[in-house]
Amino acid sequence: MRVWPFSVLVETRSAAARDKPLAELALIVLLSALAALPAICAPVLPLVDLGGHIARYAVQLDAGRSEVLRNWYSFEWGLLPNLGVDLLVQLLAPVMGLEPAVHLIVGSIPPLMVSGTLLLSRAAHGRIAVNALYALPLAISLPYLYGFVNFALAIALALHAMALWIALEHRPVQRTVLFVPIGFLLWLCHLVGWAVFCVVAGVTTLEAGLRSGKGLVRTVIATGLMMAPLLLGPIIGALLGKAGGEPVPLFEITNSPSKKIQWVMMALTDNWPGWDAAGVCVILFVIYLGLRTPAFVRHRGLLLAALVMLALYLLMPDTIMGSRYADMRLTPVILALLVLAAAPAPDAGKRVTGWLLVGAAVFGLIRLSGNTISMAASGRQFAETLTAIEAAPRGVNLVSLFMDECEKWNLDRRRHIMGYGLVRRHLFDNGQWQLPSGQLISIHNRRLAPFDRDPSTITFIKPCGDLPALPEVVAAIPRAARYLWVIRTDPARRLPGWEPLRQTADSVLYRRLPTQSN
Repeated sequence: MRVWPFSVLVETRSAAARDKPLAELALIVLLSALAALPAICAPVLPLVDLGGHIARYAVQLDAGRSEVLRNWYSFEWGLLPNLGVDLLVQLLAPVMGLEPAVHLIVGSIPPLMVSGTLLLSRAAHGRIAVNALYALPLAISLPYLYGFVNFALAIALALHAMALWIALEHRPVQRTVLFVPIGFLLWLCHLVGWAVFCVVAGVTTLEAGLRSGKGLVRTVIATGLMMAPLLLGPIIGALLGKAGGEPVPLFEITNSPSKKIQWVMMALTDNWPGWDAAGVCVILFVIYLGLRTPAFVRHRGLLLAALVMLALYLLMPDTIMGSRYADMRLTPVILALLVLAAAPAPDAGKRVTGWLLVGAAVFGLIRLSGNTISMAASGRQFAETLTAIEAAPRGVNLVSLFMDECEKWNLDRRRHIMGYGLVRRHLFDNGQWQLPSGQLISIHNRRLAPFDRDPSTITFIKPCGDLPALPEVVAAIPRAARYLWVIRTDPARRLPGWEPLRQTADSVLYRRLPTQSN
């Protein structure tokens, strides 16, 4: 079978391929650039939590200069392991504006994921393995589309750090010195990204020591010494860290064991659940081929690290320190590590690599096209919905309500779109959240309580269990709220005490009738 010219770049341990580092670099740059296409085509990045994050960035940047924002929020810098995008925004937003800076930073995460994935494959196997291309669609996964931006950035950087750690296996002194700052920066970006890296680094180091015949005790001691510099972040955080938010239980188990399988199958969930689940099945089939067929070789350290991550995923709770979907976030990472742990054997032949390459090209192109179409359509929906807030005066108390699905996964990503109202018009955002040791923002708009923070934005057409429906929720809104914005509603809907001010395709901005105002 004749294969594409790029096949030489992904043949594992090929002597010819090892002589073409520039060709490999070109492949990494090309595929990373393609991963930026969905974000480029979206007029507004349609990520679920991003509206809440960007509103927090606005407070971070403007609270000191805006009396309106100071009346509602306060912001105080402190050392937390959740500041990756926050710090980059602080650097870039004064130069290029907040929304363009966020679009650039968050839109750059998938390309970073792709380059990190390819570099890790190269570090583990000596070449970019052709099957590694099947892990690239995981760059635009459910955790990313949900808007876990600090986590996603930390994982993208952790993939690069894993590649460097494995590449420096025979240079322990250099590695120890380099990973003092690298480990600290990963911890500063996001705690879970740092923890994932530590698991992979520790397991691969243990496996390498045992493989070399050093013995268990000596290997454990040497691994501990090499891992010690990675503790700089937690140590500094314990000494200088600043707690924020309100106390919550350390763990909350809110999901059933069946959810673990569901999250795996939803790892690529975008706009077409069945189709996205089929994409996960393709990745699982490639993992099976890599781990169970003689045509592949395995990097035992990376494979063991992936299995340890899988065990942790199965054991960990759904919610940690108030942060929901803690387990769900790990599924794309585990799938990627399982794919990258294998590579075609040197004697696999061009027929095997050729078919794998053709399949990877088709799979990657389909996923990229789907993500691009979805992001562009959802981005236009965001932009159209946001035209409603143009009718609200700047700096007013606004309560926003998002019509959610009852006990059903909602593919609509506008749950925190109201954060853009704070960014663009300094409207109050009742979708902000506070987590212990996780946020630097404080909310003190008591006149709107309990409609002053997340999850007060969520309502339903009909009662959902103990949760009330829209009419009851609207009736409970404090009189201090002069404006109401309802998203995912019939534009013809009328609410007692409120008059429609502006409508979009499925949202309405209401103004409180004079007889009901302060």
